[in-house]
Amino acid sequence: MDNRSRRVRRAYFRIMTDTPRPPYRHRGALTRFVDRHRRALAALFTAAALVAAVLAVRPPPPATVEVLVAARDLDASGPLAAGDLVPASLPASAAPRGAVDPGTATAGRTLNAPVRRGEVITDARLSTTPALPYGDDLVAVPVRVADPGAVSLLSPGDRVDVLAARGRDEFAPARAGPASEVVGDRPVLAVPPEADHGGEGGALILIAASPQEARELAGRAADSRLSITIRS
Repeated sequence: MDNRSRRVRRAYFRIMTDTPRPPYRHRGALTRFVDRHRRALAALFTAAALVAAVLAVRPPPPATVEVLVAARDLDASGPLAAGDLVPASLPASAAPRGAVDPGTATAGRTLNAPVRRGEVITDARLSTTPALPYGDDLVAVPVRVADPGAVSLLSPGDRVDVLAARGRDEFAPARAGPASEVVGDRPVLAVPPEADHGGEGGALILIAASPQEARELAGRAADSRLSITIRS
């Protein structure tokens, strides 16, 4: 290639490189998008910054606790059934002292006063029966035992069998016979002190029994002498 050809090519290259490029021809799609919408993007970023600032200075939400509330208006005429109480969330600062936890077994327990729908149930609202730790279907039954000495050996938590025997009658000696078991393996809930016996014969104990057993004990106490055997 001679010198003249080289000079022509250099001149052509200089002309081409000095020509202004059409706008956006070689720019990427993202760059073109930003150029076209820079005002809207600036407004969006400003709003995001304001929201972030508000969230940074806003206090955290208050801690909440789960409680039991009345699902409907309830009276105190009968035991609670499944669905009478439902869980609800409350701010910890608004939950009353003694609020019942949703994990608490409440079926079969009774209220000591009527409650309105939505009212938070506290331990003060629930009546606590002495027999509850031994079963939801048990009741506390007072039993007057003929032998105070046997009762003096008992403590709450002991387990006893209650026996009934008809007393000797000079007019009907044939009525006397071996004692029969009325209830067996029943826990002793309490042993009232001697001063609480009310002046009647024997000694009083409080045991846990089913409602049917309570009726049987009441019937036997009317015409028999009750005694106990101690299991533990």
